[in-house]
Amino acid sequence: MSSMPKAFQGDYIQSLLADKQMSALEPYLQVYHHPVIHLERGQQGSQQLGVSRIGGYPDLPEHIKWPLTQNGEYMTSVAQLNLTQIANEVGADRLPDFFPRQGLLCFFVGLDEPAYQIEHQILYISEQEMTSIAYREPEETTILEEDAEQPFVPYEVHAQGNIEFPSYSYVDYDQLVNHDITDEQYLEWKEQFNADPDEMIGKMFGYPVSQHGDDYIEAATAILTGKHTYDTDKRRNWLVEQCAGNEQQADQEIEEILMLLEIESDDDIGYMWWDAGVIHFFIRKEDLIQLNFDRTYCSLYSS
Repeated sequence: MSSMPKAFQGDYIQSLLADKQMSALEPYLQVYHHPVIHLERGQQGSQQLGVSRIGGYPDLPEHIKWPLTQNGEYMTSVAQLNLTQIANEVGADRLPDFFPRQGLLCFFVGLDEPAYQIEHQILYISEQEMTSIAYREPEETTILEEDAEQPFVPYEVHAQGNIEFPSYSYVDYDQLVNHDITDEQYLEWKEQFNADPDEMIGKMFGYPVSQHGDDYIEAATAILTGKHTYDTDKRRNWLVEQCAGNEQQADQEIEEILMLLEIESDDDIGYMWWDAGVIHFFIRKEDLIQLNFDRTYCSLYSS
């Protein structure tokens, strides 16, 4: 799934590993890194129309209706991301090639129980439609606001680009053993390089916060088959069946899943994803490139 932004091409990764005497991992990490866009907290409020923010309410064109759950309840707006703003803040040389450069993404969720197949909707507002957006409050209390017994406080967010290496739940520990590198050495090096910005409250792409490292196959299975199970073998069998028995295509579908957005629990905003966890939104790379947000997946991780 790697799509190396220009700023990190060439001998960039090699130089990082040489500095830490971990150059033996270069072939592995050249393949298993992900582009990431960190979202950092800005000023509080919703005063500026159309800017990226997490929490609060969205800016929508008049013709777009507020998303409802299957039971007719108002979904909660959790984020809006101005793609042009993000592209400008990150810079072209740090953006992955699949990142859309224009428009506004608005993320809505229903009840966050259970932690998988969370009801949600992602709205894409084109650059042309953005000329008619206006700040929108829901006509009724949204489902998560009702559950939290409070509205969620909006904060503007700003973006910076990097690459991210496999986390403890995604790293191939056999690679470490084969090169006489301990878990502690690798994770300490990764933490130094991939240290989160002080005010980070979310990210696009990168590796999901996770325990079992199965988020991508879970998302691919749900998007393509509509099914869910915690049995990894059964998930893959379902995918292979969906791909007419083509195992290579099934593996490619897993490889092409992107984590479109991850939002952390945050006391200032008021988000508490179970026990201080995170909420994830996933999409197929091809669908993101085509600006098709009808096939996405939402899940939650909490320790």
